[in-house]
This record gives sequence, structure tokens and C-alpha cells, in this order.
Amino acid sequence: MKNYVVMNNSNGKATYCQVVVGQGFKKAYKRIASLGNIQKLTEINENYLEIFRDKVKELGHIEDSNKLKKILLDYLNSLAEQTYTTNIGINILYYVIDKLQIFESLEKSKHKDLENILKYQISSRILQNSSIINSFENKDKFENEVDTKKDTFYGLLDVLVNNEDNLISNLYEKISSISNRNKQFVFFDSTTVYFETFSRDGLRMPGYSKDGKFKEDQVVVGMATDSNGIPIYLKVFRGNTADGNTLIPFIVDLREKFAIKSMTVIADKGMSTNKNIRFLESHGIDYIFAQRLKTTSKSFKEFVLDPSGFNESVDNFKWKELEFKSLWKGGRFNDNFRRRIVIYSQKRANKDKNDRQILIDNFRKKQNKQGVVNAEDIIGTKKYKFFKKVGKMSFTLDLDKIEEDEKFDGYFVYETSRKDLKPEEIVSVYHKQYQIEENFRTLKSSLKVRPIFVRTERHIRGHFLLNFIALIVLKFTIFKINEFYHQQGVIEKLTNTKLIDFLKDCNKLTKLRNGKIIEERFIDPAINKSNEETYNEFLEIVKNCI
Repeated sequence: MKNYVVMNNSNGKATYCQVVVGQGFKKAYKRIASLGNIQKLTEINENYLEIFRDKVKELGHIEDSNKLKKILLDYLNSLAEQTYTTNIGINILYYVIDKLQIFESLEKSKHKDLENILKYQISSRILQNSSIINSFENKDKFENEVDTKKDTFYGLLDVLVNNEDNLISNLYEKISSISNRNKQFVFFDSTTVYFETFSRDGLRMPGYSKDGKFKEDQVVVGMATDSNGIPIYLKVFRGNTADGNTLIPFIVDLREKFAIKSMTVIADKGMSTNKNIRFLESHGIDYIFAQRLKTTSKSFKEFVLDPSGFNESVDNFKWKELEFKSLWKGGRFNDNFRRRIVIYSQKRANKDKNDRQILIDNFRKKQNKQGVVNAEDIIGTKKYKFFKKVGKMSFTLDLDKIEEDEKFDGYFVYETSRKDLKPEEIVSVYHKQYQIEENFRTLKSSLKVRPIFVRTERHIRGHFLLNFIALIVLKFTIFKINEFYHQQGVIEKLTNTKLIDFLKDCNKLTKLRNGKIIEERFIDPAINKSNEETYNEFLEIVKNCI
């Protein structure tokens, strides 16, 4: 079967474009379909002949001439004027990445488009938080200069892992140099991230899940954040690592990678173990920990509940403190002293009472006439401290525990090695611990670091590193924009959700005719202040204030 040919034919008066087929040596072509006067076709698209020829090759033989003509003309008209939308909010993130000079420390790569792909991957984690495959498939929805294959996207996880130390240390120093980062305070916490798999190897192991995913395997993730809420370092542990066992190896890594000579580690109750404190003291590292009041000695509890000795604070709380010797494991004095600062707040007392009542009310909704709840009905309940076991698989309320718990409503205890800080300063510093908890929520929700579908240990580490760098870029962007507006007297702060939603709404409409741009405009969904105006403001901030 002979191939169709697209050519121009003149009848002496006008020239027409036709689809023809050869009939043999020295014989005339047979016309299959006439596509119209070339003057009109040129008005639609001056490259009509090339377009028709490519399309005919793609279509092959279509016997119905009317059908063939319609397909070709519809296709030509579809190319005459094209309209598409691209996200340009991503450009703000590109500018921040450029300012942070993230890729300066990368080893030289044979891949010429390495930086563009990494820049897009980091930014797209923030704006579409999907898998690596989806980020590749959706790349045309965003402004970028990426032109590569899907396999290259996965290969970049190896590039990140190979350059992890240089990437993170350079980011740390760069942010320190262009912000008011206080290197003295390091806020630490850990969490769990689960997998969509049941194969256990390397980092993936079963363990206690903070996500309530008790059947899936997981990893444990430790993170440090500065006083501004900007992440410093992230370390991935095996999934069966206990919370309290993450701090020491994390701090060892932190000091080695960033050469931090003096620091104060701030952490919650889960890190306040004798083992951790002894380690910090022996290495000359200060700390501010929350203390589990209800696990302290009887004499200390009596000290806390004794109403005498409290001092009034201007910050609407009362405080008193106790200094005591720090002991080695055998009870020998190690030449260090610790301070325990007891805080009482009526606001906290009201919250403690309300939180406890919620647990009690939820339990009572499930209990039978005998006041008993079966074990399967309380699976997933985070706190069992007010329940007691009756039989193998049943629980009832523990009224004695409730009464004991009520005594400590409103009290909070900090344990610290810092002798130079006033109680109000200790409270103020520890208050910023919420920022690391917020960073974990951002990793899990906004950036959707979980669940993980990559398999090899290197790609798991690369996956976390990619998300961690994206988190740094996001938090630093928010910090610099908020800092700028704060200097202008603006009180309202930009949040993760607000910035991400705004950047997603920053889209550009482009119209092309015959392959040439005839219109570009900002698509503005805002009712009041236009998104375009705010977008330009944000661009100026990241260009000029970083």
C-alpha cells in the first residue's frame, strides 16, 4: 500500500493543498482529499504543509476522505491558537533557592540540567507534594527549564545522598550569614514516619508509631530547628529506635557536621533521661528540658505542691526553683548542678482539666452499664493513663489516678543547666519548641513526606533529604517575608498554609497563535488586593532582602 503524500497543486487560478497517493511510474497522483486554498491555510498557520505531512504519517491510511480532511483541518485549527496555564508562584521559591546557593557545593555532574531539575524538585515538593513520578508528569504545569527523562529524577536522589554533608553544612552557614540566627539554641525532637510496605530491611522496622500506624513499618526521624523555626539538621534512625535514644547520636552528628562549639539543647519530656543529661554534661553542652513531673520523687512533688515560695511573674504565671547536685550513675557527684524551675499558670490549669475531661468523656461514651470498655473499642486512644485493666481485654476508669492527676493541674517543670537565665527567660526560650513540632507537621502534611514508596536505603535517605531541603526553603521564605512586613509594622504573620495556597494560586495564562505568543496575563482569583500585586511584592522581598 502506497503512502499518502501532502502537496500543493495549482489549477492555474489558485493553489490548493491536497492529500494524494501515487498510482505508479509516470502516472498522475490520485487525489484523496482537498484541504483548501493555501492562502487561507497560511492565515491559519504558515507551517501548514509540514504540519499536515507529520500528521498524515502519524495517521496512516484513512479510506474515508471526508474523515481524513476533518481530522487534518481540526488539528491545524487547534494549533492556530493555543491557550495554556502555568504556575509562576514557583518562581519565588526558585529565587530563594538561588539566593541560598544550594548547589554550589555539589560535585560536578555529567548531567547538564542537574541544577534545574533539583530546583524544580525542591520547589514542587512544596507546591504539589506528590511522588517523584507525579512531579515529573506534572512538570509542564509549572514554569521551569527541565528537559529530561523520568529516570533522571530518581537518579537525583543518589546525587543528594552523595552530597548530603556539603549541602546541609553550606545551607546552615549561608542561612546563618543572612539571618539573625542564634546558633546558641538548638531545638530538638523526633517523630515516626511509616511505609506502605511490610518488607523489613535496613532502616524500616516496626516500632511505636506517633501516627497511630501500628501495623506498618516505619523509620524514626530526629530534627533540630533554630529559634526562628528554620530547620538545621535531620537524621533518620531505624524504626525501632526509642525516642530517648535519638538525642545522643543526633547531637554527636550535629557538632561534627557544623562545628558548633557552644550550644543549649532544648527538648521535650521524652528526651529528659539521666543518660541524655549525663552525656550533655560530660561534653559541656547546656540543656533546657521539660520534666515529667509525675515521675519525679515524692519529696520533689511535695516541693511543687507546697504553695509557699512562689514568685509572681509579669507573664501571668508563678514560679519557684530548686537547685540540686547532678550525679553519675553510681550516685557520685559529677561537679555539675541542675536547676528545676516550677511554673504554675491558671491558664494551663484550665487546659489540663479540659484535656483530661475530654479523655474521660470519650471513655464514658464507650463504656457499658457496668462502666467497662472492651480493648478493641479503645484501640488508637493515645492516652491510657486514666484507665485500669479489669480482666484480659477490658478497662474501666481509674478514679484514683484521676484524683492524683488533678493535683498537678497548671504545673509545669523545666530542668536546665543554664544558671545565667532567669525563669522568665527559660519559659520564653522553651516556648519556641512548638516550632519544631510545627515543622514535623509540615513535613507530614504540607510536604507529605509520608507514606514513602521508595525502597532502597539510599533512596529513603535521599527522599528525606529532598523533603528536608524543601522544608528549609519554605520556612526560610516565610521567615524573610514575615521579617520584612514586621519591620513595616504589620502584625499578621504569613503561615505555611497561607504561603503555599497563595503560590498555588499564582498562575499565568498564555495564548499562542501560529506558535507565537500573542497574550500573557496573570490569572487573578483574588477579590481584594490582587494576587499579582502581592506576587510582585514577594518577588521584590526575596530578591532584595535576602
